[in-house]
Amino acid sequence: MLRVEGLVCGYGDLDIIKGISFDLNDNGIKVILSLNGGGKTTLLKTLSGLLPTKRGKIILDGTDITNAPPRVRVKKGILFIPEWGVFPTLTIRENLIIAASVGNRSSANEALGALSYFPELKNRFADKAGSLSGGQRKMLMLAMAVASGARTLLLDEPSSGLSPSYVEKVLEAIKVMRNENLTFLIAEQNPSFSEISDELMILELGTIISKGKYEEIRKNDEIRKKFFSL
Repeated sequence: MLRVEGLVCGYGDLDIIKGISFDLNDNGIKVILSLNGGGKTTLLKTLSGLLPTKRGKIILDGTDITNAPPRVRVKKGILFIPEWGVFPTLTIRENLIIAASVGNRSSANEALGALSYFPELKNRFADKAGSLSGGQRKMLMLAMAVASGARTLLLDEPSSGLSPSYVEKVLEAIKVMRNENLTFLIAEQNPSFSEISDELMILELGTIISKGKYEEIRKNDEIRKKFFSL
């Protein structure tokens, strides 16, 4: 379980995230719905160790990782997946093997096995990642996360740049991956992701203004008009 307690973080003297707390249960899907500038990317970068914590605690499986560097967090199974993060000049196979080596999983077969979630990439091992469509690159990024052995995935706007059909494919892949004991914290502004969440949090200007089940939060007229109008 990932536990966040009173987290404050940001850049220099500017606090972007202003004292938020939440738990992410194993095998769960928590979605952070926020408009641009709400602080969602800053939050994920801090949880992954790419930005320092100013105040508060980050606890993973009972261990305080607040001040742990990113490489230690990766070894403990927590991985940040940015909007775009493949090596375009390398093949799909090479991308997966690099991801596997980060998590000390040296078997090429084990790395390539991550493509079982993404059938349309299975016969393209030798293709350059740069030749893939935007949606296919997103799928490769998720496959790389699986290949790394990470168990808790921090996804930053997985819908960014995707057509509606590929958004649906990514949503379906996440639901399948969750059944394989993976845990997701998804920061999004696309409300479609709210529907697969166990718990939804609405983040506005660094503060959680509402959290709970998607069906209940959506009943709030003000929140629905502001955050569910895409």
